[in-house]
Amino acid sequence: MKVLKTEKHTLCIAKIKIDNPNEVIPIIGGNLQILYAKCWEHVVFATLLALRAFERGTNHAKMVNGEILLRLAGTLQINEAIKEHGVRAGENFVVVYGDRCKEELMKLLNELKLKELPLGECKDENLKSLFEKAALVEVL
Repeated sequence: MKVLKTEKHTLCIAKIKIDNPNEVIPIIGGNLQILYAKCWEHVVFATLLALRAFERGTNHAKMVNGEILLRLAGTLQINEAIKEHGVRAGENFVVVYGDRCKEELMKLLNELKLKELPLGECKDENLKSLFEKAALVEVL
């Protein structure tokens, strides 16, 4: 688990293994999102962009969780974003935002008995293009 703080936001992110996505889909909401992505850095960047979009009123989704998916996919089509980055069996990320994110993430992991995996560093040489894709939603 990583805890990241900016001037305005605190984010907690963990890599988790999910056997049955249907068990976790109902808990997605509020200040947490569970999704598939190659790099945790991409998830953090998309989450920060989503939170800032809501602050500025430039969001495209009704909820921050949907905005995170749109940012990750670089599209305004929520169905495309879910198809590309929605939770799936295997390795996923859970991101929780807010001042109590660490406690909330630990509670979630314990309650659902989710196995936390090492985050590692993204070795994707395309990380810059992933960041650009996430930022693209701003101009669409």
